[in-house]
Amino acid sequence: MENNNNSDIIKPLKRIQAKIKLLALINKAKSEYDKANYSGCEEACMNILQNEPNNITALRGLGCVKLSQGLKDEAIKYYQKALSFSDNKETDYALIGTAYYIHKDFELAIEYFNKAIDLNDNYDFAYEGRNQSMLEHHLQIADLQDKLINQEFNQ
Repeated sequence: MENNNNSDIIKPLKRIQAKIKLLALINKAKSEYDKANYSGCEEACMNILQNEPNNITALRGLGCVKLSQGLKDEAIKYYQKALSFSDNKETDYALIGTAYYIHKDFELAIEYFNKAIDLNDNYDFAYEGRNQSMLEHHLQIADLQDKLINQEFNQ
């Protein structure tokens, strides 16, 4: 009977220990990212994914690392994987929108910010991202129009 009582106590303690370890790794990943030590952040996130392959925080963290390294497509893959497990999908849509915005693909950025807004119409970050993307897109069009007009006059 005593053995059974010990296992009843040990199992919850092991779960608590695993959660503490996970929290420590998440804090380390964030700390490394904040210091712009992207390889340290990536290592911490990969350690998290070894035990929890669907950990949304680690997937988003890896997406941010890849985006900081200029690897938009890899970043988006991590954000999309996080999206598939997330309860707060608006965050993941906004992260994808941000990746497209940074790489000047404003139409896709707007599309993803709109997806975030559709899920949460109080999500200020998505509105700000969409509005900035729309502005940049309009500026791109205006620049293109100016170039075309200048070409016509110079011919």
